Amino acid sequence: MKVIKNLFGSKKFLAAFAAAVVCVVAELGVELSEELVNQLLVIVGVYILGQGVADIGKEKAKVETE
Repeated sequence: MKVIKNLFGSKKFLAAFAAAVVCVVAELGVELSEELVNQLLVIVGVYILGQGVADIGKEKAKVETE
């Protein structure tokens, strides 16, 4: 249960989950253009990448202060 709680507390996981929901909704037949879905996935991908870079910097700062 703690693992699930930690996952939903992660910004990167929530962004990936939202992207998965958009993909599933598009596959279920909801009228979403392919271009819109691709744009949303690119935005989420860039966000996850940026958040990962920010987390690396945060961890590096923690190590340097120890």
